[in-house]
Amino acid sequence: MAVLHGQQNTLSLPRAVELEMSRHMYLSLPQEACGVVIGESTASGIRINRFQPIRNAAPDPLHHFSLDQREWIQLFLSDSTVVGIFHTHPSTLPVPSQEDLRALPNFAGILQTYLIGAPDLSFSASDEVERPMLLNAYRIISYEEKSRSAATSPSPTYKLKQIPLNVT
Repeated sequence: MAVLHGQQNTLSLPRAVELEMSRHMYLSLPQEACGVVIGESTASGIRINRFQPIRNAAPDPLHHFSLDQREWIQLFLSDSTVVGIFHTHPSTLPVPSQEDLRALPNFAGILQTYLIGAPDLSFSASDEVERPMLLNAYRIISYEEKSRSAATSPSPTYKLKQIPLNVT
């Protein structure tokens, strides 16, 4: 599996893949859903080709997510190019929570993008056949935090920067 690095300025997502992610989110409610997106690097950013749901193995899946380790490892042993992680916030907006930021070191060394989805509560189930999802895309940014002690080296710290999401 190749890992993509560099400046990804835009995330392109086919509408069919977005609908698949949305279906997974609604089927998982009231729990958080999670999975990964598979794709490729392009001149303008990242192009997502496929979504792979992964079971949420968190002890408290109503408020947290944890990727099932067996499914996660199987993906890394395959030839798929995992470009990002996806998870949902069932009852809040799709913006990074403090828990999301604390968990970033688990993914930051191997992934570049982080997608958060949430149900669009402005639509009722009868409005459309496919229920819409609010979706935000973020790039994982690494920077070194200066240690207070001169004896230790700077430790990497991570943050999320929102990037444009182009649904085609």
